[in-house]
Amino acid sequence: MPEQGQGKGKGKGKVTRQDAAAVWHCWNQMEVYLQQMFTVIDDAEGVEMTDQDGKVYLDANSSLWNVNIGHRNQKVIHAITEQFQRLDHASLFLSTNSPAVHLAKKLKEMTGDRYGHVFYTNSGSEATDTAIKIARQYFYNRGETERYKVISLHRGYHGSTLGAISACGIPYDKRAFGPLMPGFFQAVVPDPFDAPEGMTADEWAEVCLEELRLLIEQEGPETVSAFIAEPVQGSEGVCVIPDSYWRGVRELCDRTGILWISDEIATGFGRTGRMFAAEHSGIWPDLMLLAKGITSGYLPLGAVLVPKIVFDEFLGSVKLEREFVHGFTTSGHPVACAAALANIEVIEEEGLVANSAAAGSYLLEGMLALKERFPSIVDVQGKGLLLGIRLAKWTGKSPMTAEWPPAMLAMNFLAKRGLITHAAGTHAVVLAPSLTFTAEHCDRVLQAFAQVLTTLEKIWGREKYVST
Repeated sequence: MPEQGQGKGKGKGKVTRQDAAAVWHCWNQMEVYLQQMFTVIDDAEGVEMTDQDGKVYLDANSSLWNVNIGHRNQKVIHAITEQFQRLDHASLFLSTNSPAVHLAKKLKEMTGDRYGHVFYTNSGSEATDTAIKIARQYFYNRGETERYKVISLHRGYHGSTLGAISACGIPYDKRAFGPLMPGFFQAVVPDPFDAPEGMTADEWAEVCLEELRLLIEQEGPETVSAFIAEPVQGSEGVCVIPDSYWRGVRELCDRTGILWISDEIATGFGRTGRMFAAEHSGIWPDLMLLAKGITSGYLPLGAVLVPKIVFDEFLGSVKLEREFVHGFTTSGHPVACAAALANIEVIEEEGLVANSAAAGSYLLEGMLALKERFPSIVDVQGKGLLLGIRLAKWTGKSPMTAEWPPAMLAMNFLAKRGLITHAAGTHAVVLAPSLTFTAEHCDRVLQAFAQVLTTLEKIWGREKYVST
């Protein structure tokens, strides 16, 4: 890769002008985007990305929390190329294909044969919609037609399709799209940061669990089809939910018959230091959502893992009309599934799950040390290589601080120092690098944070912080 400052720079203006004229970017205020003419990434390898000017960035975001094995892995690229030469597409509506079959078998093995079948999607958002429809039709087929409601957690994120945002617990993501799908409700998230003074994380989790019990009782358990939640929240800042909460959720769902859907779209495939986040507690959900790390983003793919007891409710003669009325043209795409199989081989053969745990622990320890130095950091949480740094609010009135919330300001300052991160909401910066990160990479992240926070605290003023 070119060294910083040694890039080509050819066509920069032309490409950015074409981009501004034609591409509508995800989650961007395009008026601001058009003024800034954002960076064109020309190539990437390992944990680094290079822009059109040759500036090298350390990718501490793994593109969007998904390039788990790092960029340009030749084993996965070879598997994709080889599969394209053999079979470019075969619809699961009409037939099957070997990569889809082998990947389903592999996913079943990886989860201890807890899930009898895999339903393929093309993204995490589609996986969420699919799981919600599975839950609703599961109860419909059982004659429990009143079970349509879905409960999720405040600040939870499950995708951007209409069904997914109905389940989301982030008001900003939802307010422009109403009326949303009916029957969606949110419960309090057991974020340790929110625990009242003097209360432990587990005690707070029990309070939140009781609120969930009361919500189910209020709505009527006979009307609730599913509870959906992420084992580690990330989109509004990282929240590591205590294991005690999941034990309560498992007992509550078993007692009421509600299906527990675990959104492992961001946490699966080694992100949290285990292959799946459920392994930390040993408490497994009824349905599991996968995407992102399943192919490390090399090609689009998502999946819903479904237990036999749920799958069996969709069986019967044609005249009974019990089949799952759902699907996508490219479900189980052979090239995407081949990419996933190769990606999983890389994760297993290179010991990336163990490395995620070790590097994540090192990075978390370093961030907690920075928290002691910088009052602008009010909370640090993480599991494996998914870390959130929550920044304080400030009361300064400079034009810069008035225009930009702390997370976005920090993210931009970090990018200028060659570090790509993610602004989660307005007050949290999230780190989710490739699982190939080393201690040296972690040190570069910590150094960049220390430099940027030193600068920002001069701007904000130490005496003006208030907790978020």
